[in-house]
Amino acid sequence: AGASMGGLFEQKIWGVPWTALAGVALLVALVYLVWDLSGDATGWRWAVSRWFHSLCWLLLALAALAKAQITPLPADWAGALAIAGGLIYAIYIGAGLIG
Repeated sequence: AGASMGGLFEQKIWGVPWTALAGVALLVALVYLVWDLSGDATGWRWAVSRWFHSLCWLLLALAALAKAQITPLPADWAGALAIAGGLIYAIYIGAGLIG
């Protein structure tokens, strides 16, 4: 797929361009990078609470960009990136439940 402006919104899911979903995911990742919502967590729980939520959304954004076919990321990687994001999110939730 080309990198023209028209090509940015060509690939869609449920009528929503993958690039728009990637943008939303990147925005969420940025919010969690800027704001420390780890609370009183310490040690490994702090690291997971502080960084894994952003990492999850970054991986989901990369998956969406792979599906959009406008980056060098192969479209075949989208599933693995999304699964990795889900696993990172599960660790994030698990760390919160342990504390």
